[in-house]
Amino acid sequence: MIDRLKYHFSGLAPYVADVAGTHAGLSRLMSQLGLDALLVTSQDEFVTEFLPRRNDPRYAVSAFDGSTGNGVFLSERVARELGVPQFVLFVDGRYHLQADAQCDPRRVRVEKLGLGASMWKAIAGWLVAHAARIRNVGYDALRMNVAQREGMVEATSAANFSWTSLAGREVDRAIDLPGWNVDRPIFELPESVTGASVAHNIATLNQHIHAYLGQTDQTDQTYRPNHAEQPVCFLTCVSDDLSYLLNSRGYHIPQASSHLGFLFVIGEQVVLFLPEGCDTCPVALPSVASLQVIRRDMDELARALGAFDVRHVCYSADAVNCALPDAVRRVWPAAVHTDFSPVESMRAAKTPEVLDQFRDAFARSSAAIAETMRWTKSGDAGKRPTEYDLARAINDAYGARGAVGLSFTSIAANGANSASAHYTAASDEVELQEGELVLLDSGAYYDSGFATDCTRVVLRRTDPSTHAQPWQKRIYTVALKACIKGLVTPFPADATGADVDATVREVCRQHDYDFGHGTGHGVGIHVHEGGVRFAPGAAYGLVPGAVVSVEPGIYLPGKGGVRIENIVIIHPSETEADKVRFENIVAVGYDWDLIDLDLLDEAERDYLRDYERWCVERGTQVTACPLL
Repeated sequence: MIDRLKYHFSGLAPYVADVAGTHAGLSRLMSQLGLDALLVTSQDEFVTEFLPRRNDPRYAVSAFDGSTGNGVFLSERVARELGVPQFVLFVDGRYHLQADAQCDPRRVRVEKLGLGASMWKAIAGWLVAHAARIRNVGYDALRMNVAQREGMVEATSAANFSWTSLAGREVDRAIDLPGWNVDRPIFELPESVTGASVAHNIATLNQHIHAYLGQTDQTDQTYRPNHAEQPVCFLTCVSDDLSYLLNSRGYHIPQASSHLGFLFVIGEQVVLFLPEGCDTCPVALPSVASLQVIRRDMDELARALGAFDVRHVCYSADAVNCALPDAVRRVWPAAVHTDFSPVESMRAAKTPEVLDQFRDAFARSSAAIAETMRWTKSGDAGKRPTEYDLARAINDAYGARGAVGLSFTSIAANGANSASAHYTAASDEVELQEGELVLLDSGAYYDSGFATDCTRVVLRRTDPSTHAQPWQKRIYTVALKACIKGLVTPFPADATGADVDATVREVCRQHDYDFGHGTGHGVGIHVHEGGVRFAPGAAYGLVPGAVVSVEPGIYLPGKGGVRIENIVIIHPSETEADKVRFENIVAVGYDWDLIDLDLLDEAERDYLRDYERWCVERGTQVTACPLL
């Protein structure tokens, strides 16, 4: 890790997977338990997306370190009978190239999923297809959420598998996974930053829950509690849920400003449980008057929860690991469990105060990125800078403008590496080559702890005689046209994320290109936030106050790739009824050496003229715009 910012983990000893050793250890565990197959995820007990290698069992058994990808580990017998390696890894379109590069095909079989394919459905289908040789399937209950478990059991019901829950960190011990430990303080943000008090957040949470349960009771013929008398417990273990509800931060894991823990809200009472790995963290949340902090001791947690006569437990099945509701059932065996959480939608619609924090953060980040892209394009010609130098340069440019951490591992990719959408192996041996595309996808946190994110591409050009190749200009210009389409189109207020994705993607398809990822993701306390998404099949609406990316890309394996990413705020249109508009908050100019003016229509030229003028005013232009 190359981070020099305040919140970093660069002092950690490196962890490199010994795939042969982890396979041997996991094989012994499966033999002891009589398992034919074991589900292996890239999640932790907090359903965290970006896991450090040292806490990622999927990395340990595959050497693949992308943020998304799960798989099936097979017993030696089953693997031998099927004629496949012991680990079958499933990855989506963002990681096809990376998985091939990182995985040894003798030990890992990579199953590549198409656009919009469900990873868990694909895994279930694979298991069912081989049910003749697979009977007993295990899963790590701490590293799988409830929705994943329920969906997997349902999708494989025809195979009649026998399922085994492992809730005691058996897998981690079997593969000698170093795990994760942190002792950073959990602290509170002022209401002037968040725009809402913790008491307001908790009250709103309870209002949503009771309104939902009241509606449910009208059709539920078997259970009709009086919610005024029957306490309801809300449960979550997702770190950005905790940080949102408690107005808190902690920077407990790399590239995230949030903190770890399990949160229980019972009326106005708040219980924060800090399990093994974060149980020594100081907690300073003075505005949460009813807060009870319990550290590591599950028996003490059970006693504390048992003091409440809870008859209904609510949580998002996507936001809790399987072991936690199972433990709660032992405390309240008669309580009804309901898959419902309003927190995702609460987080998605930002307060005006939070939106101001985003605008400030993106103004700083835009200045850092523009400075770095100018250097990337033509700086240090005699020193032959590398991808690593580029990652270092953006890190330091963020730091010079007050950043306290990175919001994800910077993607600094030269030439053909830019065709790998989520390339993270910035190398000190790969130089930024003259005439090649160089892609930088990066983001940072500032004091408010809200993420930034932006992608830009330039042509490395230290020699005036260097010119872009036609294919480079074409894919850059088409990706730019697609991005502009997403930024300027007034969408119907009732449109979905799938509608936005289709509008943007169609521009690429009209020029015979496409991309294997969604057009945009929500941005919040984490750089990837639920509640809004632009992707095929995305049913999320266009939430006013939501912050979301617009990032089409075109990738040509073996040659290079382009992704152009701006971040927008969704607003109701001031001029068109029942429409929404997007407020762009990224001010980083484009590389005009890569723009084919003949491919731009007049409206696109007008937009770019205004955009580049805006960048010039802020000192964030990258190259001179010929339209000005």
